[in-house]
Amino acid sequence: MSSATIKVHLLGREYSLCCQGNPDLVQAAAVLVEEKLSGLPTSASVDTRDRYMLVMLNLAGEYLREKLKNQVLEVEQQSQRDSRSVRDAQAEESEAELIERIEGALKR
Repeated sequence: MSSATIKVHLLGREYSLCCQGNPDLVQAAAVLVEEKLSGLPTSASVDTRDRYMLVMLNLAGEYLREKLKNQVLEVEQQSQRDSRSVRDAQAEESEAELIERIEGALKR
């Protein structure tokens, strides 16, 4: 994987970051962080580091909520696949039984 140096802006400061992944994704992350930071109320009692901590906690919470949603969806999808498998097996069993009955009736 190739690495690139990209520049991002947070709170009016420019940061040069080494990026081994998709630079557009890193830029999008920086924009998201900047949006979250700008959404926090500014006051004399909250320093920049505290603001960053609040943003990180908010983002971590959002990430964990989405992760949980994905886990729930995966369980639901597995349940649906299992139900389909049971229905398919029942249909095959019914089909085999019907074929036996038809063959038995034809032999009479």
